[in-house]
Amino acid sequence: MGEMENMGMTDNQYKDFVENFKEDLEELNEYKEANDDERYEKKYKRVMERLEKSLKR
Repeated sequence: MGEMENMGMTDNQYKDFVENFKEDLEELNEYKEANDDERYEKKYKRVMERLEKSLKR
C-alpha cells in the first residue's frame, strides 16, 4: 500500500484510475477491431497524454 500513498492516492482513487484505464483499453480494442484508425489514434493520444501527466506529478 505504500506506493499508492506515495502517489497521493487512496484505495478508491487507485481503483477508479485502474478501472478508467481498463475502459480506455477496451475502447481502443473496439476501435482496432472496427478498423477505425482515426478514433483509435485520437484515443491513444489522449490516453498517453494522461499517463504522461500522471507520471510527472
